[in-house]
Amino acid sequence: MNKKKFINQLGVSMMEVVTASSILALSIVVFMTLQANQEDAFTKLRKFDRAAYAVELMFEEMAAVYNPVAVQYGSPRVKTTVNAPSDAQDYTEVEVTGMTALPEKGDQVVITGVGGRYRIISNKQSPSPSHDFDADNNVTLRLERSDIPADSPSKAIAADAVKDASITFKSNALGSLDPYDDLDMSKFEDTVYLGTLEQKVRVDCENWGALLKKILGPVRTGDQRLIDVTEVDYVLKTDLNNDGDTDDDGESEETIKKKQVTITLTQDGTTEKFRRLFLSGT
Repeated sequence: MNKKKFINQLGVSMMEVVTASSILALSIVVFMTLQANQEDAFTKLRKFDRAAYAVELMFEEMAAVYNPVAVQYGSPRVKTTVNAPSDAQDYTEVEVTGMTALPEKGDQVVITGVGGRYRIISNKQSPSPSHDFDADNNVTLRLERSDIPADSPSKAIAADAVKDASITFKSNALGSLDPYDDLDMSKFEDTVYLGTLEQKVRVDCENWGALLKKILGPVRTGDQRLIDVTEVDYVLKTDLNNDGDTDDDGESEETIKKKQVTITLTQDGTTEKFRRLFLSGT
């Protein structure tokens, strides 16, 4: 064998060294990128896992105050006919009789013969509040439409509220989930936004928003921390003959109303939705 040729075959060329080094460097970069992505995904997973516990706390706190059957405060009715305004107004004052207690601001009512749903924005008792409350008391309620967009030009009553028209309370401020609808928990430090909320909702927004910030971090562009409340129909099967069968021999369906609360959390491009149904009263 040619000794010179054998010697030339020993070791590796410079080109082979460069190629091997490039492949190794590329492999390290790919590995580090994958590892960083895995760590980022794991961090997000841990955040949303902890956020799920916070959401469960929110649901439980809402359930604690929720009262699906509205308190009626006696048998309220319109004392004196109130004419619907001919021009745009933000509210309407209605004198009410037949009440056994002063309603809360934020309670929502309907008036027989008058379209729409109305929110109490102020109340005034006559005689003075020091007087024992009975059915002879008169209450002046300032009402605004609650079933139309907030920027509507007029929130006054849609038609005349005639004397003795009955007033039905559809929800109580202290027991309704409706005030939580469209609640933006990312604005928990925005004093202007908080000033538009009812007291209980404002306190919850501050507490829940601070908790989510601690878990998920500060809100960035595109992030969401929203609560949506809607009313849905829930179909419940009933077994009329009580035989336990799922066939058609006496079984029928009953539709009941439920409040569906959806909490949407979006952080760094990842979105999770959490839902719970609450029984809705009539």
